[in-house]
Amino acid sequence: MSTEADRTYINLMIIRTLAVTKGRTSVHQIHKSIEPKMGIGVRSLQRYMKHLEEWGLVRGDGENPQGFLLTLQAKELINDMAQGASA
Repeated sequence: MSTEADRTYINLMIIRTLAVTKGRTSVHQIHKSIEPKMGIGVRSLQRYMKHLEEWGLVRGDGENPQGFLLTLQAKELINDMAQGASA
């Protein structure tokens, strides 16, 4: 059972992966990037993506396989955090 801190870290790893990848990113690409560090399955990752999409931080492209991109809201959040770190 994961803790809230674990879930937060996984969400941040997903967002980081999307931020450093150009264009659309599939669940399998994200899984390949973070699984060795996090030990989560593809199905669990799909649930994380669904929540991030509900929160307005990522948007699915409706293709098969489903691809994801960061939303403007997520990009602004990342920018705000980066500026706060440099202040």
